[in-house]
Amino acid sequence: MSTQSISLPRPLTATANWIISGREDLTWFIGPSLVSYAALALMAAGFPLAPLYLVWLLGIDGPHVVATVTRTYCDPAERKRLGLWLWVVLPASLIGPLLVLAGAESFFYIFAISWLHYHIAKQHFGFVMLYKHKARERDRTDFLLDRYFILTSLMLPFGRFAVHNFFSVLPTLPFVQRLDMLLLVAYAALTGSWLYRQFHHWKKGETLNIPKLMLMVAVVPMQWIAFAHATANPVDGLMRVGIVCGLFHSFQYHRLMWFHNRNRYAEPEPQTGTGMAGILARRFVYYFGAAVLLNLVFAVAPSKLMPTSLMKAAIWGIPFTHYILDSKIWRVRGNKDLAAALHL
Repeated sequence: MSTQSISLPRPLTATANWIISGREDLTWFIGPSLVSYAALALMAAGFPLAPLYLVWLLGIDGPHVVATVTRTYCDPAERKRLGLWLWVVLPASLIGPLLVLAGAESFFYIFAISWLHYHIAKQHFGFVMLYKHKARERDRTDFLLDRYFILTSLMLPFGRFAVHNFFSVLPTLPFVQRLDMLLLVAYAALTGSWLYRQFHHWKKGETLNIPKLMLMVAVVPMQWIAFAHATANPVDGLMRVGIVCGLFHSFQYHRLMWFHNRNRYAEPEPQTGTGMAGILARRFVYYFGAAVLLNLVFAVAPSKLMPTSLMKAAIWGIPFTHYILDSKIWRVRGNKDLAAALHL
C-alpha cells in the first residue's frame, strides 16, 4: 500500500451514507472482500499456505492487532480514561499458560479461536451500525433484523465448523444432527425475513442503504464459503479460514484507525497534548511502521526465541487485550471525541 493511495483529502469530508467517501469505503471497508476471495481461490487451487500466512501475519493481521496501541497507550487522554483497563494485558497473557499447565490446552485454544471469530463478527456489525447511523436509520425492526442476521451469518458457520472439527464425537449424535438441522432451518427463515425486509423498503420506494447492503452481501457469503473450505481441509482449516476472514477484517481496521487518528490527533495541524499518538498520526508510514514493529517485538520475536507451548499460549494475551480494549474505545455513545473523529 502506498501512503498516497490512502491519504485523506483536505478538507476531510464524509458523504451522506459513507463513512469516509464512496471511493475510500469501497476500497478499504467493502473491497477487501475481493482480497479474501482471491486468497481463498489461491488456496483452493493448491497455492502453498506458507507465503500467504507470512504476508498475512507480518504485514496485515499482526500489525492490526497492535495498532490499537496507537490510540490507547500512546494517547495521554485515553490512558487517563481507560485507567486500569490498560493493565489487562497482564492477566490476559497468563490465561493461556495457566490452562496449559492445568492440562486444558485444547480448551484454551477452542476458547481463543471462538473469541477471535466473535471479535471479527462484532467488527462487521460495528461497520453495519456506522452505515445505519450515516443513513439515519432508526427503525427498531430493521435494527434487530440487521443485528441478528449479520451476527448469526458470521457465527453459525464457525459454530458448525467447531462442532465438526473440535468435538469429533458430537456430529455423530442424533440429537446434535437434529439441532444442526433446526439451526439451519431457523437461519433460512431469518435470511428470508431479512431479504423480505429489504424488498419491502424497495417496493415502498424508500431509499436503500447501499453501503450497508454492499458490506453484508460481501461478507456473508464469504463466511460460509471460507468455513466450507476449512471443513474440506481439516488439517490446516483454521489457518485457511483465519487468513480469509482476517484479511477483510484487518484492512477495515487499519483504514478506520488511520481515519480516526488523522482526524483526532493530526488535523489540521498536529495537536498539543496528544503525545506519541499525535506523532504517529502525522504520516501513514509512522502509524503502520509502528504497528509492524510492535508486532515483531511483542508477538513474532518471543514466539521464535522461545518456541514453547507456554509462550505460544501467553502471546494470545496480546489479541485478548486488543479485543477488550476495542470493546471500550469504539463506543460512540457518550464519546464526543470519537464521534467527531469519525465524522458522525
